[in-house]
This record gives sequence, C-alpha cells and structure tokens, in this order.
Amino acid sequence: MAEMKEQVDKEFENYKSINSDLQELMFKRQQFYSSANENGMVAQELDLLADDAQVFKMLGPVLIKQDLAEAKDNVTKRLDFIQDQMKNCQEAIEGKQKQQAEVVEKIQKMQQAMQATAAAEAQKTYAEIANSAADEDS
Repeated sequence: MAEMKEQVDKEFENYKSINSDLQELMFKRQQFYSSANENGMVAQELDLLADDAQVFKMLGPVLIKQDLAEAKDNVTKRLDFIQDQMKNCQEAIEGKQKQQAEVVEKIQKMQQAMQATAAAEAQKTYAEIANSAADEDS
C-alpha cells in the first residue's frame, strides 16, 4: 500500500511538472499573439502609405530611412515567423495537454486500485474479527 502511495505521489509530481510547462507554453503563446497583433497593425499602416512615402526604422536611438517595399517585406516575414512560432507553440500545448490527461488517468486508476485494496483489507479484518468473536461465543 505504501509503495502504491509513493507511485501516486511520483505521478502527482509529474503532473505538477507538466502543468508548469503548460503554463509557460500558454504564456509564450499569448506573447506571440500580442506580437502578431502589433505586427499586423504595422502592416496595415504600411499598406495605407503612398508608394513614395518615406519610412523610417528605429535602430537603437537612431532613425534610419528604409524603402517602403523593404519595410513591408520585413513585416510580412516577421508575421510569417510569428505565425510559425504560434503553430509550434500550439502543437506543444496540445502535446502537453494530452500528456497531462494521460497522467491524470493513471493517477485515478492507481487511486482506485488503492481504494479497492483498502476495502479488501477492511473486509478481511472485519471477517477476522467476526470469526474470532464467533469462536469466543462457542
């Protein structure tokens, strides 16, 4: 019985670890969504500009002139990269959720086995007490 409890405790620690990883992945996903929204707004603003408009890129404390087509291309590439990262992050989240569900199911089965063992031991003890009481009465 103690061995089963140790296994349940070990699996529960595994569950907590998976849950922690899942929280980190969800935080990263949220950051990717924010970046995607921000870059999407930049792309929309760049689309509103005339073809001969001047665009500047901030590099540290300095503004550097940049070609509009180049700026649009950079933003598009950045959006594609962010979308790929979001897809990878979502796949990792789904994998962790599946792993978490498997651990929960394993813990539940082990707890049910512990309950069944405890019930069988209690019934055995009750039967022994009943038999010894019957022997004393005879």
